[in-house]
Amino acid sequence: MPTLSNFTEIELQQLVSLGHEIKVDFGETFIEEGAVANSFFILVKGRAEVRKNGSHVAELDSGVFLGEMALFNKNVRVSELVAMEPVVLLEIPTEEFWKLVLHQDPLAVKVMQSLGQIMTQRIQQQDADLFNQIDKNDPALAGLIKTFEPIKQQLMADWSLKYHAIGRPGKLAITMTKPSGSAADLSVAYSPGVAEPCLAIRDDVKKAYEYTTKGQLVGVITNGTAVLGLGNIGALAAKPVMEGKVILFKQFADIDAFDLEINELDPDRFIDIVVALAPTFGGINLEDVRSPECFYIEQQCNERVDIPVFHDDQHGTAIISGAALLNSMELTGKQMDEIKVVFSGAGAAGFSCAKYFLSLGVKPGNLIMTDVNGVVYKGRGDDNYLDELAADTNVRTLAEALQDADVFMGASVPGVLKPEMLKSMNKDPVIFAMANPVPEIDYPLAKQTRPDVIMGTGRSDYPNQINNVSAFPYIFRGALDSHASCINETMKHAATSAIASLVHKPIDEEAGFDGKGLVFGKLYSIPKPFDRRLLIDVSVAVAKAAMSTGVAQRELDIEEYTQQLRTIIHLKG
Repeated sequence: MPTLSNFTEIELQQLVSLGHEIKVDFGETFIEEGAVANSFFILVKGRAEVRKNGSHVAELDSGVFLGEMALFNKNVRVSELVAMEPVVLLEIPTEEFWKLVLHQDPLAVKVMQSLGQIMTQRIQQQDADLFNQIDKNDPALAGLIKTFEPIKQQLMADWSLKYHAIGRPGKLAITMTKPSGSAADLSVAYSPGVAEPCLAIRDDVKKAYEYTTKGQLVGVITNGTAVLGLGNIGALAAKPVMEGKVILFKQFADIDAFDLEINELDPDRFIDIVVALAPTFGGINLEDVRSPECFYIEQQCNERVDIPVFHDDQHGTAIISGAALLNSMELTGKQMDEIKVVFSGAGAAGFSCAKYFLSLGVKPGNLIMTDVNGVVYKGRGDDNYLDELAADTNVRTLAEALQDADVFMGASVPGVLKPEMLKSMNKDPVIFAMANPVPEIDYPLAKQTRPDVIMGTGRSDYPNQINNVSAFPYIFRGALDSHASCINETMKHAATSAIASLVHKPIDEEAGFDGKGLVFGKLYSIPKPFDRRLLIDVSVAVAKAAMSTGVAQRELDIEEYTQQLRTIIHLKG
């Protein structure tokens, strides 16, 4: 079994000892949908069919886990399994298994992690299969998707809590990069030898990049005032998100990061804290700070420190959605200075994306922003940052604004884009529905309403995932490696162009994922977040832009740098 390939022989023997063998005849149902579950299985021999509401969902061959979803659904079976031929199963009782998990038994934790990963992959694959069929004009499957949606949410919510709790709580640990197991090692790692790099940095601050982690370290900093779609939940409650951000830096760009949750709501005091922490880091990623304070905080921090300060909710979203916009215009044959763009949501992401779209060539007179109060128009009396993008228009509602629009950019709330609004848009409408986890309009509904739509969302289970992870790790990689003092507009545009260009390249081995059948088009208009080539293309583009604009404090040999990045890919591969 590939899913057990990292288990030792002893662990496999222990796993087998937890269960017992059973045999099932051809055509027999051995898991009933909705039944109470008291076990899960390993399919040792034969094939099984998965059914949902009596409809065929998938076929599974020997060497896989079965029935694992009940572990994440309050021990209730979510689908039916039928033997397609005589099968042999290893049945493992859940009661005994749970006892081991709760006692943090290493084998049980390892199995649980494998089961969670398998369950998530099956959900994603099932979604992909169903959505592909919908794209082939089979709307009857929409009912099946709707039925499974609340079950899927329950499964993922339960697994998310278990994922964070089992084994060592949380997602992070600190590891050493130098030997430290002897007195000789410690004499240079700490006292007395550590005095030498201290004195070198005192005499030349640039030596910090040579003798410490500074040049490879990002601070992920928040006050928890605008966390995902959860709002102002506080600094401590934001910690799981910040830990996740740290993981993304490491996983995608091999950048180390620390998460810092600061319990401070006063913008000026928060700024003072961030500035005081700056010597520790080569760059600072501000995260989940509410608007309009985030604009002021980022500006002040950038003015007071000599390292990049980057509010990802603003610029990461703008950079990746900008890439999606460029490619969507190529697909539709429309010109950037002619399209009408309507925004839903005028917070940090929406406002920054709107300004960025203008920098890409959208005309100010062709852009309309809306928020909970309707259209942001001149004379509305906002008397704040929104005045900068207030439209000179007589329309007052989102529905009116979308008449004959070419692009909808959502950074707001689920369900705000109604089918009748989508119908009123121009030919080949472009929809970026970024609300998470539920977009402004659901993908299947949008496709049924307008088959000519080009759509991107923030979700990994829909085509064209517009995700900041395709941008921020590599932007920081290029900025850190060039010792940039900031991340300027030229660097952002370079990142956008690199992301947009990558989707035109054939998917090769270096991409690191199975891209069979994927070609540039409506279902593949931006790179997959797991495309490893983003590391090279975006990081190099950003570093080049830093050097060309004079903000880089280190000159890179681009050919040599490219090879260094390729080495990172191969090490992770």
